[in-house]
Amino acid sequence: MKKLKYMIYLLTAAFIVWGCEKEQLGDLNTKILDLGGEEIAPTETDIWLYNNFVKPYNMEVKYKWDQFELALNRTLVPVYEDKVIPIMNTIKETWIVPYEKVAGAAFIKKLSPKKFVLVGSPQYNNGTITLGEAEGGRKIVMYRLNWFTRTDASLIRAIMKTVHHEFGHTMHQTIMYPEEYMYITPAAYTSSWNNVSDMEAMKLGFISSYATASPDEDFVEMLSRIVVYGKEAFDQRVAEATSIYNNPSLNAGMTYDPGAALRQKEAILVSYLKQVWGVDLYDPSPGVKGLVTLVQEAISDISSN
Repeated sequence: MKKLKYMIYLLTAAFIVWGCEKEQLGDLNTKILDLGGEEIAPTETDIWLYNNFVKPYNMEVKYKWDQFELALNRTLVPVYEDKVIPIMNTIKETWIVPYEKVAGAAFIKKLSPKKFVLVGSPQYNNGTITLGEAEGGRKIVMYRLNWFTRTDASLIRAIMKTVHHEFGHTMHQTIMYPEEYMYITPAAYTSSWNNVSDMEAMKLGFISSYATASPDEDFVEMLSRIVVYGKEAFDQRVAEATSIYNNPSLNAGMTYDPGAALRQKEAILVSYLKQVWGVDLYDPSPGVKGLVTLVQEAISDISSN
């Protein structure tokens, strides 16, 4: 019996060895990418980003997938590489260049974030979608970029509103806007801003529903929306808000003129940008363009070509 077991063990071992000999291991010198340490030649996209962002502004643009730059508990999709240059060129022409023209190159180099992270898909939350976020003014993460098309002016405005919004945070986190801004509509701020409709926000004296989230969000929403959508769109919102307030059949529960509140916020914003940063929000004189005009012209030029 012991001899039989011994013979079985030998036969089993022989089959295992034979099986291993037949296995094709392939070239053991083949490199496995993305384990770290390898040198990868820069692509055309990498070279363009270096010449247009890294070298002149010391801004890193990350478009290759790096989960550790993002929330680990979210399902996200990388940005398509063929979208990267068109997106970043649009950001340059509708954000960096206008600020350089009104405040000088040193301004944007001093305050600009040092890292952009590009993501193809939106970041879905509980009932909301994140299109962009900033971390301490040093990093901006941009989402939903796989939808980008240069000829779609409305999409360009949506993306650039996020960039100008986050840059607004960088400015007020560096030097705070006047405290009086917080007391124009103090009772209307709410953590449940996503339950506030755009019409309700307007009747409370806000430029958007997200502006009701906090004074800081209110301030940068004012900046970003006026810059990206233009003064005419803002003036229309102010006029509509005041019209509702003056209409007895529509103003039930309204205790103040929301249009006047928006004008107060606008005045503080204009003064803050000029006095603190030397930035003219609107055209300061005939023939001299302010930030709003420069951004509007840039968006029009990009989307029409």
